[in-house]
Amino acid sequence: MRRSALLSPWGIGSIVPFPYDESLMIAGLDAWRYHNVKPFLIEDERLMERLGVSELRWPPDFREKKEDPENAMLTIPAVRFPRWHYCSFCGTMEKATFYQQQPRCSKHQWASGRSCDPKKSGRRMIPDRFVAVCIDGHIEDFPIAEWVHSDGRHEYNPETCIIRRSTGGATSMLSGIKYSCSCGAQRSMANAMSPNALASIGYKCKGSKPWLGIEEDTANPCNRDDLQVMLRGATNVWFPDTRSSIYIPHDKDSGANRIKTILDNNWIILSDDGREEYWIRGALGILAARDGVDEKELYQAFIARKKALDNVVSEVNELSEEAYRKAEYQLLRKSSGGDDQQFRSIYYPISEYNEVLHRYFTGISLVPKLRETRAFVGFSRREPKSDNLYQKKKMLSKKSLNWLPAIEVYGEGIFFEFNSELLREWASNLFVQERAKKLGERYGKSFFTEEKNVNIRAKFILIHTFAHLLINQLAFECGYGSSSIRERIYCEKSSDLLDMAGVLIYTASGDSEGSLGGLVRQGKSGRIEDTIVAALTNALWCTSDPICIQSSGQGTDSCNLAACHNCAILPETCCEEGNRLLDRAMVVGTLEEPDKGFFSDLRNLTWE
Repeated sequence: MRRSALLSPWGIGSIVPFPYDESLMIAGLDAWRYHNVKPFLIEDERLMERLGVSELRWPPDFREKKEDPENAMLTIPAVRFPRWHYCSFCGTMEKATFYQQQPRCSKHQWASGRSCDPKKSGRRMIPDRFVAVCIDGHIEDFPIAEWVHSDGRHEYNPETCIIRRSTGGATSMLSGIKYSCSCGAQRSMANAMSPNALASIGYKCKGSKPWLGIEEDTANPCNRDDLQVMLRGATNVWFPDTRSSIYIPHDKDSGANRIKTILDNNWIILSDDGREEYWIRGALGILAARDGVDEKELYQAFIARKKALDNVVSEVNELSEEAYRKAEYQLLRKSSGGDDQQFRSIYYPISEYNEVLHRYFTGISLVPKLRETRAFVGFSRREPKSDNLYQKKKMLSKKSLNWLPAIEVYGEGIFFEFNSELLREWASNLFVQERAKKLGERYGKSFFTEEKNVNIRAKFILIHTFAHLLINQLAFECGYGSSSIRERIYCEKSSDLLDMAGVLIYTASGDSEGSLGGLVRQGKSGRIEDTIVAALTNALWCTSDPICIQSSGQGTDSCNLAACHNCAILPETCCEEGNRLLDRAMVVGTLEEPDKGFFSDLRNLTWE
């Protein structure tokens, strides 16, 4: 798998299916090995400060010895899970350990005379399909032995009891899957996936953390009685939690920022624990003379940063996502960076574009160069949970570590700054407020948020839907695959304390597709106008209309109104909200109210 896949869709604590009936779980950070960590470090001080770590690291990758002798033959550690396996021929079950190779059938002989084919001895056993999941993130094998022997007439003895799995009959329901024991006990999987199935047999969560090698956490017992039985491949067994950050360049003319740039560019070498004090002072003196900064100030800044990073272990800067993005928003509203930096934006006031856009936007920034850092901070099970970052980080390793896995990607983009005054005027309309209120109520009832009374702002829904419509059109015109274009929304969902109203449409892909150059070219005057008008024209009619435009709720948990796969839904890699909180009517109006959309004046527009 790609290293980027170790953040999502796979990562620490996730069950990964491999060929030949292998099922493994990615192990915790304690087991990740780096011979020399320096080539894997990612510098993003702003994100590290937010996450409370001193390092962000690329996941290890396999390297040949001649390519990199220091980091040759690195692999990603994993444990075997689920541990219960069965033979596809005779049904014999065996419980493996976290660390053994894939078990093979030991050819148990049954009273019926059925046994594994002697000619095929050593047949690979298949991992069982069912797991038991705790809402607090714990996971364990479905307790087959306890389930089978729950009738009270038989007692399970692991030394003598042999369990066999069988499927039979014409039904494909759970009742067709049966477990039977050599002691005479037997039971099907009927009702096993009901909410209180395991509670009914007195089974409680053991606090199992297979990714850390913990079968039962006796030090911190869980004992919840609401374990849920699930299929090991179910999408709600593991939800990743990642944080991303756009690199912000610094003013090179400022002395403080010149010092910061020197430390950023040379930190890996300067922070080596093996460096002597005289060597560090000498290196800093050379760097200070080269870049024209005060040597004493540079040394003090070095000591201050090293002390701060050495002490950062668990303190997390609990900024909201919107507050964290405020600095990026301010950066994108002006020309920033340069060709020699990892970010560059060129701001154009809307007067530089055709007057057709003047009413709706105040400016557009072209971003020919950007770097995004994405860090994996934790996961949840059964439903997405907004635990604080410190608690999530604790689940990634047995001991407290000062680093997190991350990747960095490069790309380009277009930033749109909306007209805030027009947005406020439009959002005061009763039609708009009613649709936003309906989506807010649906979103509050879904399991994607723990807030029950969510006031989703029409402004956010509009910007989000506009981004989706534009991405679909840009993918068509620029040649990018739609899955390689992403959105980054600069707008608060439920309040307006930060006064942001913008969206960055960008590519940030780990391969060459992320920097083809076509996106920025399409954002220039004379081109983007056609793209926006075409996107809005296409939004007037969906192939599922009138069903789509008249919908009172569709999508996951009915968290969309007029938005479906034929008009506004994007691949999951593109959308920050999981394709929720979308409404095409906010953009272009409805059949009954065609003038209530924010861009309704552009309906069926013809212009030169």
